[in-house]
Amino acid sequence: MPGAKRSGFVFTNLDEGTKNFIVELIGEDHQLRTLTFFITVPGIRPDHTNVDFDNLYPADEIVSYDLSELRQALAQLPCCTKDKKGKNQGDPLNIAVIGTVDDVFYAFMRAGWDETETIYGESIAKTIKSFILGGKYRYSPVSALYVFGRGQDIALQKARDTIHERNHLRLWMTNISFAGKPVWIGQISRDIGVRFTMKTITTHKIDPDVDEARGYLLQNLWYSQSLLRYAYVTGVGEARYDEPRSNLTGDTYFTDGLRAVMWVSSDPLNMEEVDDIRWENPAQR
Repeated sequence: MPGAKRSGFVFTNLDEGTKNFIVELIGEDHQLRTLTFFITVPGIRPDHTNVDFDNLYPADEIVSYDLSELRQALAQLPCCTKDKKGKNQGDPLNIAVIGTVDDVFYAFMRAGWDETETIYGESIAKTIKSFILGGKYRYSPVSALYVFGRGQDIALQKARDTIHERNHLRLWMTNISFAGKPVWIGQISRDIGVRFTMKTITTHKIDPDVDEARGYLLQNLWYSQSLLRYAYVTGVGEARYDEPRSNLTGDTYFTDGLRAVMWVSSDPLNMEEVDDIRWENPAQR
């Protein structure tokens, strides 16, 4: 009853790392109140816990843009990831995300994405075991790619039936701000195979159609009620099907050259009210 308290247990599947679950309260006149909970569960070492997001950039380096300026700023961000020396081009930076750190984690975890582990003895052993037995490893480490001279700030993945197959993405916080919220640049691709190397322990082969992975993420966030608005901007550079580019491990890919821009939210949103900002149209490419 109003003003009263109720305690009890929520029984749910075991998740390591950050566990999220949703409680929905239905009141009179069918009013719905959704409460999303995130609880840290021992068992893995998420790589993003080593990042001090509050101090990545000095306050005087943060640049705030309005909507029209944001389009140009996003298009001028780097096209691709780099290696550690900052020389060779890697995977295309085909996504941008706008939201606070909490917005990003809440939105993606509500959409079913998992954190990734740091590379250490136990995570390597789990990876090898999954590789040999053909099983799923939801928190498999992701190798470092570089933007702004540093490895990714956040890496997330959505495992499939085996370690050979997963969707994975990397995000870097930029020094750009929109409406008081940070702007992230990122890369998403779909893994279709895995191989072991002496240098990086594991290397995944990506599906060459990186635009498909980009489109999947947009639909995934939309369906999970994590998406507020979206747009497409230039900045990646077109790579035709008959003239593909290659990433750092030699996997070829093709793309229409656009990056998807997604405003995300910590709180669930109405799917019917997602705003389409018509900057670029991928259907015309």
